[in-house]
Amino acid sequence: LIFFRPLPFLGLMCIFASSLFRTAAKVIVPEGRPEFQNRTFHSDAVDQFLRSAADQFQDRNLGRLFQNTFPNTLDTTVSFHSEDDTFIITGDIPAMWLRDSCNQVLPFIPFIKTDDSVDVLLSNLVMRMSRSVLIDGYANAFNFDGTQRSEHADDERIPRMTNHTFEGKYELDSLAAFLKLSRSVSDSRSSHLFQGQSGVTDKALWLRAVKKAVETIVEQQQGTDEDESEVRVNYSFQRTTTTSTDTLMQNGNGAPCSRTGMSKCQFRPSDDAVTYPFLVPANAMAVVELRHVARMVDETIAPNTMFTVEEQRKLAAKMNEVADEIEGGIYRFGVITHSVTHKKVFAYEVDGFGNALFMDDANIPSLLSLPYLGFVSEEDEIYRNTREAVLSRESNPFYFEGEAGKGVGGPHAGYGMVWPMSIIVQGLTSNDEEEIKGCLEMLMESTAGTGFMHESFWKDEPSKYTRSWFAWANSLFGEFIVKIMEERPELILKGIS
Repeated sequence: LIFFRPLPFLGLMCIFASSLFRTAAKVIVPEGRPEFQNRTFHSDAVDQFLRSAADQFQDRNLGRLFQNTFPNTLDTTVSFHSEDDTFIITGDIPAMWLRDSCNQVLPFIPFIKTDDSVDVLLSNLVMRMSRSVLIDGYANAFNFDGTQRSEHADDERIPRMTNHTFEGKYELDSLAAFLKLSRSVSDSRSSHLFQGQSGVTDKALWLRAVKKAVETIVEQQQGTDEDESEVRVNYSFQRTTTTSTDTLMQNGNGAPCSRTGMSKCQFRPSDDAVTYPFLVPANAMAVVELRHVARMVDETIAPNTMFTVEEQRKLAAKMNEVADEIEGGIYRFGVITHSVTHKKVFAYEVDGFGNALFMDDANIPSLLSLPYLGFVSEEDEIYRNTREAVLSRESNPFYFEGEAGKGVGGPHAGYGMVWPMSIIVQGLTSNDEEEIKGCLEMLMESTAGTGFMHESFWKDEPSKYTRSWFAWANSLFGEFIVKIMEERPELILKGIS
């Protein structure tokens, strides 16, 4: 998460301009923001920030791309907002993913301090997520309400779904995303979260949701034999489909596994089924967010009609305990020696029986994103080894190279399809200026002149892309640019040397 501070370049007179984007120079980026009256949410603070930055870019096309992408979530995906509710869709799919909506709004966390409307929007999103988790702790995506038959109502799932659930795929990072947004808004010193006449009631509801999230994570620490020992399966999922990654093997129960300390995750953040149930990057994210929210609960303990002070302390202690168990499982079972590089790396998935899968998927949480998640530093030896293997055709089956770019993809969009999200994450986790500039060049090229990030593009031809309206990728690109503006402004801004 990038926190804004007063930027020294704003308001500077233009001194010189030199383009760093040799490859991307041929890409012409059109203005893409909707007309003001057609935007789904307005923030004076965000608009003022964008106006201040508008003329500061060395490359005007990069500047215009930033102007298009950074506010895209606010401009187009705030499906509903009021004084007490927020519903944010993912883009071209009219449903709210816990993971996507969290990541879509992360760049706006710093504006909570200066724009009350952003504070209300994001505080209400935390409460919307809380209600969603209480409705269905195993769902990845939700409808606005339960008044219409859900698009995936024919899926067979344990526990059973209601029409509030858009899709019932269990992804550990969905719960971690709820925790992440909660602590991010709280740490920003929100004046609306748990405040006002409904503050005590809201806090109690949020604590119930956190407790349910923790209970779900603990439940999924069980091995297969434990899960079935009482003739009761905690979670199963089956869909009638021709896409193998849209359903689970073993009558919907997924691949067998043995207890490791980690928590099972039957679907990846791409919404594809896992090969082995313990998804290491998702567990790493859970470790980080469990500890953050444990701290948050400890720091905000107050008498509550539904949660005593002692119960709140126990909840925080339980989160730290579970985080320790998961982290221990990652290092005991999730670190392997790669058979090609012969170096210690983090596996992508394991089963606790000694079997491991090494690959990476572009969607966050990924192996490449581990420093971005806060699990390890960029200089961590195992991460450096993992990064080297992830960014190689010789060791990662879903790393693609072509005439239009190179990066991590995944099974979801198809073989040979590079995801801009992975290129952004590569740049976000790099300390090498040439690598960062190379990522920017590829990202500019990947837009194919549309003015926005896409889900994926064909490695040899950026005009062959999937999902023209994918708000998460736009927010993440905006976050990447802000990070460069703050830490390496000379790479992209005028008058900085």
